[in-house]
Amino acid sequence: MRITAQFDSVDSAEFAALAVRGLGEGIFDVSLTERRKKVHRDGDFAPMGFFTNLNTGTFQPLTPVSGLVSADSESSESVSAAVDIICRPSDAKRVVSALMNKGGHDIKAR
Repeated sequence: MRITAQFDSVDSAEFAALAVRGLGEGIFDVSLTERRKKVHRDGDFAPMGFFTNLNTGTFQPLTPVSGLVSADSESSESVSAAVDIICRPSDAKRVVSALMNKGGHDIKAR
């Protein structure tokens, strides 16, 4: 039986793969695949002002904050991972339980 699970980080996927490998003889193969996705930001969000007192309705402009965002912050990478396991059908419940305990989601068994 083949079981696939998605993880939000590579670290959590590695911990899950290690936990599944430790389940015993019914686990035939465990593989991990990184999924990198470019994330593009249109710009930094900063409100132009804020209300100091809702009763009076006064509006105070914010002072611009500079130097907190790096120059190459326009795009970054989001890294997630998938773990594929081939196991005996009798061990599927234990495998799914281990994957869920380590943060796995979108778990599919075929």
